[in-house]
Amino acid sequence: MRHFKDIFHSVFTQPVIFIIFVLVMVTPNIFLSVTEPLSPAFTVAYLLLPLSVYMILLLTCKKPGIPFWILFPVHFIGAFQLVLLYLFGNSIIASDMFINVFTTNSNEASELLDNLIPAIIGVILLYVPALLLAVYSIREKDKLGKRFRQRAFIISLIVMSIGIIFYGRAHKQSPAENTICHIYPVNAVNNMRFAVRSWEKSKKYPVTSQNFTFHAASCHPADMPEIYVLVIGETSRAENWGLYGYSRNTTPLLEKTPGVLHFDDVITQVNATHKSVPLMMCAASAENFDLIYSQKSLITAFNEAGYQTAFLSNQLYNGSFTDFFADEAHLNRNLKGERPNENTRDKELLPVVDSLLAGPHSKQLIVLHTYGSHFNYCERYGNSSRIYMPDHVTGIKMKNKTQMVNSYDNSIRATDKFLTRLIMRLQKTGKPAALIYLSDHGEDLLDDKHQKFLHASPIPSYYQLHIPFIMWTSKQYKETFPEKVKAACSRHHTPFNSRVVFHTLLDMAGIDTPYKNDSLSLVNSKFVTRERLYLGEHNLPVKLSKLGLNKEDIEQFQKHKLALY
Repeated sequence: MRHFKDIFHSVFTQPVIFIIFVLVMVTPNIFLSVTEPLSPAFTVAYLLLPLSVYMILLLTCKKPGIPFWILFPVHFIGAFQLVLLYLFGNSIIASDMFINVFTTNSNEASELLDNLIPAIIGVILLYVPALLLAVYSIREKDKLGKRFRQRAFIISLIVMSIGIIFYGRAHKQSPAENTICHIYPVNAVNNMRFAVRSWEKSKKYPVTSQNFTFHAASCHPADMPEIYVLVIGETSRAENWGLYGYSRNTTPLLEKTPGVLHFDDVITQVNATHKSVPLMMCAASAENFDLIYSQKSLITAFNEAGYQTAFLSNQLYNGSFTDFFADEAHLNRNLKGERPNENTRDKELLPVVDSLLAGPHSKQLIVLHTYGSHFNYCERYGNSSRIYMPDHVTGIKMKNKTQMVNSYDNSIRATDKFLTRLIMRLQKTGKPAALIYLSDHGEDLLDDKHQKFLHASPIPSYYQLHIPFIMWTSKQYKETFPEKVKAACSRHHTPFNSRVVFHTLLDMAGIDTPYKNDSLSLVNSKFVTRERLYLGEHNLPVKLSKLGLNKEDIEQFQKHKLALY
């Protein structure tokens, strides 16, 4: 044992520990220099500038373990970055990923963490021994010698000078892209700061929006009964819907249901639930996101117009705008909140809908926030929807792709059944009624050589962008508003994004407000096709052509004849 200690002390001297710490800290830069589309000159700067700064910081004390522990937040971000690289394959930690830390509940996290074990083990093996070695460095009597520190400092200056030279060349070639702000960890820290500011700003929403009013009024007869239902799907991609040409008939019931219209070319405004759902429900969009901090949702507009409103959810509270908007409803009920430890399924929302439809209110808006096809897919449905087998996924690996796709497709079958049962209930009321369903975003299922999985990646894929969007209208609604239904049918192949939901529902219900835009309503003859923008980093609008889509994603857009604008 003593012999081992002597060897350990002789090997792990303070200079060796210093070198180990430098290598550990620069590891994310090494990976990112491979995964990111950097020019050769900027790649050199991307590696050398952080490397030189790390060296200088670790030289501020004679025991490098002290600054290494002080820099713990940098290690935490580094570990987070490496895990996301394992999950998504590329890109810096986006601000939305930091926000997801606040908005993802423990159940969702536990379902995902099981499939990130290799990455988690990797970062543990990288950072935990280094942190323990830092403790050893602090406790040791030996220190970095004056000569070593002087030489290391000179080397760091040389490395920095080379980095600056290459940075200057790269910046001259592309001033907008090759900047200090785009070098890790500066970019990650900036994104984290933006996420914190955005989260704090959103928490003030009840105050910043409290005096807002739509000045809304209904132009339909006061004695005419009307029911409007918005169903918000979760993680459902159009690619796996039978209605959209999928090889499996995953939507057999909807295909046979009269009055169902599906729209072919619809994309989400953002691939993260905490933003995509609110952007459906209010006048804010990727083009003008900041409106969300001062305006309320369509629920308030329906309230002002004399409707009885309800928000029914099968997702846990997460403190996002979705929860704020839900609170605007006369009835806000959350099944998962009532039974957080149970695996509640979307079909359990139907009895609550039954009670609402049987109530005394003649004009109603019902918003249903479902759990749809959220991972782990096989937990989203019961035995009656287990059509494609085997469907038990033991790990997210290519060898398990068949089981994964089977379970995902089964979740679509469950959604098909849920929506059909909901439509049947609305039809039986004998009232003018309409339903809109769309998913918040899609999902990656190891579809191509990039082997992406899940959603919310910094750079979205075709599979995350292309979402199902259907509209159903009752016989009575068609007879009462034939021109609206005719206008909607003419949009079957029209490209649009999820921002139309707010304006379309208000128009369908005949609610007038200065905030309604007829050119964004699918049931209005004034509808105008416009460029579709995506909500990018720091809540800035990005054109589809500037998203950085992979070649394979662009090919999918072309294959399905979808517009790239």
